[in-house]
Amino acid sequence: MKLKIFGENREKLLENILYKFFNKTIVEEFRLKFLTKRTLGEKNLGESVSDKEQIKIEINNYFKITSQIDLIITFAENNLPSGKFLELLSQLGRFSITTTEFSSAVYIYEKIIGLSKGNKNLDKISAESLLALGEIFSKQALWGISFNYIKEANLIFKRLNNIKGLINCENLLGTIYGETGNLDKSKVHFEKALLLLKKKFEANLKGKIEINLGIINTIQGNFESALKNYKNALNNFNPIKDARRVAEIRHNIGMLYSKSNKYNLALREFNSSIKLSMKNGDLQTLGFSYLSKAFIYAVQKEYNLGEAFADKALEVCHKTNDRLSIADIYKIKGIIQRGSKKYSLAENYLHTSLRINKELKNELNKAETEIELGVLYSHMNKKGESRNYFNNAKHYYSKIGAMQELKQIENYLTGI
Repeated sequence: MKLKIFGENREKLLENILYKFFNKTIVEEFRLKFLTKRTLGEKNLGESVSDKEQIKIEINNYFKITSQIDLIITFAENNLPSGKFLELLSQLGRFSITTTEFSSAVYIYEKIIGLSKGNKNLDKISAESLLALGEIFSKQALWGISFNYIKEANLIFKRLNNIKGLINCENLLGTIYGETGNLDKSKVHFEKALLLLKKKFEANLKGKIEINLGIINTIQGNFESALKNYKNALNNFNPIKDARRVAEIRHNIGMLYSKSNKYNLALREFNSSIKLSMKNGDLQTLGFSYLSKAFIYAVQKEYNLGEAFADKALEVCHKTNDRLSIADIYKIKGIIQRGSKKYSLAENYLHTSLRINKELKNELNKAETEIELGVLYSHMNKKGESRNYFNNAKHYYSKIGAMQELKQIENYLTGI
């Protein structure tokens, strides 16, 4: 029997949103009619979630959250004044992003923008909705669409002199440039956000920027600085009990340990992140952690386990339309097949990863895949092709100053 997750937790989150806008009697009536309880296979997975249980978890088609959101919107539109209705929509939009129901989130934020159009008193909520759309499309690696929404939001926030909004714009731009491997531009935007933050301190904002700086430092091999960033972020998010952000930080600390070859510590952090992500219905971070566990098992030559986690990551990432992570999963599948000496299959997976990364203009992930292709062609005794891929990756890592990767590439080139 497959374990199922997220349904009950999402249901509770929706109820909590309703209680902010309606009295108990109305909420109970609505809940009984529309928020039907479903029984989970196992509610409590315990302190330590085993690999077997994590792989058995059923992700898709468990809870028709989109339908319930539609019903809530109809109910609220007929029962709330316009201001309260917009506030409810905003909370439902954030809920939809958190639970990776992106189609619902796009619909909600476009509805808010339509309802607030032409009303200067609603410029703030309109700008926040534009920024949210920028965030949604960035999560799906649709960079051009994302940039356009962020630009629109930024113009309104500037006109309103809304410092918090401007910080969030800079932070999201920094994240996008980091995702596409342009670390110099990424740092510029994070530094702008930090300068603005001096004018308006908020734990949540500072924590988000610390996470992103930690990611940049991890990529560049500055592990002590990265760990300091992540600990600072935990100090910001733990007091406000933001479990979703804590799961994200735990995952990132796991990535840091993974890059340091401290795999047992990394697995501990990934398991902690997975447990929190399952509890909160956060498919995005869950997919990241499944993917990262697949990589570790591939490196440790536990190929069956690595393949199982890669397949589970692929299931999650297809649901969230996370093309960047899908490219990474194909890279890991390529590593697994290479280790199993199935070179033709490995070549297909790695070139698929490379193609997607090129399409998404992700220079960092492209370079990572080029290293793996260099290793593959070395095993296949195709020395010229091997050198070409290593040198391509070397060019990028020289540009961003990633000394650990450059040393690794030099070792490979020496051995050819």
